Amino acid sequence: MADQYDFEELYANTYTEADQRAYETQPTSQKRFVTAWLLTLLLGPTGAHRWYLSRPGSAVIMVLVSVAAVVLMVAGQANLGLLCITIVFAWTLIDLIMILTGSMRDRDDLRLAGHRERAGLCSAITMLLLAIGLVFALVLGTSSGVAG
Repeated sequence: MADQYDFEELYANTYTEADQRAYETQPTSQKRFVTAWLLTLLLGPTGAHRWYLSRPGSAVIMVLVSVAAVVLMVAGQANLGLLCITIVFAWTLIDLIMILTGSMRDRDDLRLAGHRERAGLCSAITMLLLAIGLVFALVLGTSSGVAG
C-alpha cells in the first residue's frame, strides 16, 4: 500500500510565495508582542498578559487560582495550595509558549504586532532564563538536601 503514494510530493514544501504574501498582508493587532511576552514572563500567574490581550474571563480565572493557592497555603492546606500553584504555573508556561509561537492572539483573533521581528530573540532569552532557573533550583535543592 505504501508504494501507491508519492512521498516526495506528499512531503514537499507547500509554503509558496503567495502564502508568504498572504501572511504578511494579514491585519495585525494594536497589542505588541514584546509587551505580552514580558507580562507573561514577569507577571504570568496574575494573568496580566490576558488582561493586556483583552481576555478578561480567563484572566479572572488565573487570578482566582493564584489567590486560592495563597489562601490555601496560609490556611495550612499545603497539598491543595501546591496543586493550585502547579495549575497556574503550567497554564502560564503554556501561554508563554503560545505567545512565543504566535498562537496566542488578541480578542479579535489578530496577530500580535512585532511577533515576526522579535520572536527569535525573545525565545532565546526565555530559554536562557529557564536554563538559569533550572540550574539555580538544582543547586538550591542539592544544597538544602545536604544541609538538611
